[in-house]
Amino acid sequence: MSETTTARVEGLTVSYRAGDQRVVVTEDVCFELQRGRTLGLVGESGSGKSTVARTLLGHLREGSSVDRGSVTVFGEDVFSLPAERLRKLRGGTVALVSQNAGHALTPSMRVGAQIREALAVHGLPGGDDRIVDLLRLVRLPSPETLGRRYPHELSGGQQQRVAIAMAVATDPKILVLDEPTTALDVVTQAAVLALVNDLREQLGMAVLIVSHDLGVVSAVADEVLVLRDGREVEHGATQQVLSAPREEYTRELIAAAPRIHGVPVPDGRDLETDLILRCADVDIRYARAPQLAVSGFDLEVRRSETVAIVGESGSGKSTVASALAGLADVERGEASLWSGDGTRHDLLGPAGRRPLDVRRSVQLVFQNADLALNPRRTVGDAIARPLKVFGRAKGRQETRTSVERLLTEVGLGPEFADRLPAQLSGGQRQRVGIARALAAEPTLLIADEITTALDVSVQADVLALLDDLRTRRALSCLFISHDLAVVRSVADRIVVMKDGRIVESAPTASLFENPRHPYTRTLLDAVVEPGHTELPSSDVDARVITLDPAAALLDMGGGHRVRADEGVLTSS
Repeated sequence: MSETTTARVEGLTVSYRAGDQRVVVTEDVCFELQRGRTLGLVGESGSGKSTVARTLLGHLREGSSVDRGSVTVFGEDVFSLPAERLRKLRGGTVALVSQNAGHALTPSMRVGAQIREALAVHGLPGGDDRIVDLLRLVRLPSPETLGRRYPHELSGGQQQRVAIAMAVATDPKILVLDEPTTALDVVTQAAVLALVNDLREQLGMAVLIVSHDLGVVSAVADEVLVLRDGREVEHGATQQVLSAPREEYTRELIAAAPRIHGVPVPDGRDLETDLILRCADVDIRYARAPQLAVSGFDLEVRRSETVAIVGESGSGKSTVASALAGLADVERGEASLWSGDGTRHDLLGPAGRRPLDVRRSVQLVFQNADLALNPRRTVGDAIARPLKVFGRAKGRQETRTSVERLLTEVGLGPEFADRLPAQLSGGQRQRVGIARALAAEPTLLIADEITTALDVSVQADVLALLDDLRTRRALSCLFISHDLAVVRSVADRIVVMKDGRIVESAPTASLFENPRHPYTRTLLDAVVEPGHTELPSSDVDARVITLDPAAALLDMGGGHRVRADEGVLTSS
């Protein structure tokens, strides 16, 4: 092992027990991590990426074992370490940022206390100033007070940034990032990745980043290792692999990556005139919160139309989704749903008070599939429940047939019906969540960041599925995302939110060809795509100001200025 090598994985073969059989997760995987360098691990969901990454901390899924090969960190065999030495390795020498911050954070502890605890475990001081510095380091708002909040009071992206702050607090020598940016908007993603790059250079850390986002890997990784079905497909310098891939599978991954540059904006299509959803001047406030989470929200969705809501984490996107699904209270305004016969239904109240048919008509696919599925119930049970509740299938055989059809429709097979969520990858669990929502045969599907856990090839399949569903079922969709490249291919119209307010609303083609608000342009400029060799600026464009109803003149560049009307710019 050379002086710069921090970890080495040689011939790693891992399997887990499934009934009376052993299922191979990874086979003969080899790589090294070097000080000051980043290795990107990419591949489809279920390819073994996370399994490989977590072996650097001596983690294995229950029932799994290392059949062959070794994992060494600074010359020590990780799986031969005594318990006390392994505890010091985890978090001290090797730190992990998990994909699911909701699981990584303790729900009953304030986030500042959790960071302080992580420091204390490794004998490091954890004063208030240190906590504030760490929260500020990862671009969290109001770091002086945010440490006193609980995880459930933060957005998904804010939770992820807290997890990153905890990981880097101990100045580890190896940083393992398991899909660290899936919950982050593009601006925050750029800032977090720039932070990781700075820490890597300053501390000489070795970084292993697991990601299905080829743009992220392209911008931050020195080398890339492509996995498929647990086996190495291709390994080499990042730009060499992404610009001139040797293997067909790598070329397929690159081709499936969504892009906003160099691809024509899809033409608009004729929409039906039937109104499905209308929101007017909606205000939403969380209990005990001094400020509104969403203010003056206006939206209309028509039959078979897909409207995307985009914005950074904490902008109010998911709050709108929760309110429309009956999971958050609307303080003021109008929220109405129209059924097929033209009947108007009020969506202001909680879901439990809505008529059964209205509950069936509005279905939400949650961002976090891990928390949305009961770990003790099989996949088949999860999908069968809405079939039974809403009377969409009668009898055991018809229910089973419907479950298998829905699993096939979302890219899984009938055999998944008998599996538990823990036996599925993150992307597979998300597809189960989509199938469960579709089981109710809704009129309005609210998709809250549903592609964040999906690799690019599966993501493309899911987006194609949604497009097919809206055609075949006349399904309307409210598609919430921070990924402009994704919404570009699926949305008829895009609404941009910042700080709980709409700043721009326009047809997709108009928004991409001529974004009118500085914040929209900032989001577009922050997107990284395969082939990018560096990250965009991590600083939010100075032209983006706090929205003020007094309506200052905004500089749009090129000598043009426009006046903001209540902070909202619209185009037709």
